[in-house]
Amino acid sequence: MRLLTTSSTARTASSSTRPRTGSTPRRRLWLWLWVELRSELSFPYYLRKRAKSLKFSAQTLFMLERLFSLGYSKTFAERYYQLWGERALAIAEAMEKPLPRCFRVNTLRVEIPTLTKLLNKKGFQFRRVPWAREGFCLTREPFSITSTPEYLSGLLYIQEASSMYPPVALDPKPGEIVADMAAAPGGKTSYLAQLMKNEGIIYAFDVGEERLKETRLNLSRLGITNTILIHKSSLHMGELGIEFDKILLDAPCTGSGTIHKNPERKSNRTMEDIKFCQGLQMQMIKVALENLKPGGILVYSTCSLEPEENEFVIQWTLDSFDVELLPLRYGEPALIKPFGVKLSGEIKKARRFYPDRHGTSGFFVAKLRKL
Repeated sequence: MRLLTTSSTARTASSSTRPRTGSTPRRRLWLWLWVELRSELSFPYYLRKRAKSLKFSAQTLFMLERLFSLGYSKTFAERYYQLWGERALAIAEAMEKPLPRCFRVNTLRVEIPTLTKLLNKKGFQFRRVPWAREGFCLTREPFSITSTPEYLSGLLYIQEASSMYPPVALDPKPGEIVADMAAAPGGKTSYLAQLMKNEGIIYAFDVGEERLKETRLNLSRLGITNTILIHKSSLHMGELGIEFDKILLDAPCTGSGTIHKNPERKSNRTMEDIKFCQGLQMQMIKVALENLKPGGILVYSTCSLEPEENEFVIQWTLDSFDVELLPLRYGEPALIKPFGVKLSGEIKKARRFYPDRHGTSGFFVAKLRKL
């Protein structure tokens, strides 16, 4: 279903005809389009030329007006309406708000009750992250938690709540051989090491030299000793000749779920960006499965809202490789009919996190077993 269609009336409507004013949402939209954004290069002009043929409710028109005012491009406002209907506005507005600062207790250095009591005495208050035993989100921060001795001595790590889930989903065990295919700046890598009790080996890949330096500093502060940092694309991980027990692929993506900290992505992303990321994601999954032992686990995640980077990639994986999707407990079921494209019902086992319902970045997680 396309959001915007053209009628002969809309095509021949004179651009010099001034819209009527009034108090209804529809009339407010026409007035706003006329006064504020008449450029033919803008999405509002596009809507003004075409939307007279649409039979939108007043609520939907208000939603569209709000999406435009938030800065979303024509392409992505239309896409999000097709995916979520009027919920798209709730998702977009939630991404305008800053996320709570969350942290993970580093149980390699301190017990959870010991650290929480220390922080409580200093006036910090927090709530638990449901999917991460060591995770908490601050509800009161009397001063920056990063200036505390507890932070500086590596007793905790600042990490967004949704990004704690991929390591939990992977569930690495002490003594296993694990790969993190896009490791910097080390948040997920350090959580993997923590869950492994610093036993076994983690091979952490990243192409960014400066980001790997940051990763090294973070791991050192946290007391991580079982991780090998590799300044190379994980597309070449086969050169190591290792069959991994488990692999984490937090894939490079368009980052459309992180508007709260990257607002420019509302307007500067294109479909070409999505296609590029999708191609890279597929390459990385292929390499991961080639280097994963039979019965091994691959967790795939992104901070993107786009089905092409999430559900479509997982459908391609199910169609192309001998794997199975494993169920995950937290988050909402992934989409099985995005843009009207019917996907396997198995895709529902993957999970999405949304800012309006989970208070996190937009996030996607899937867990696969190699057969």
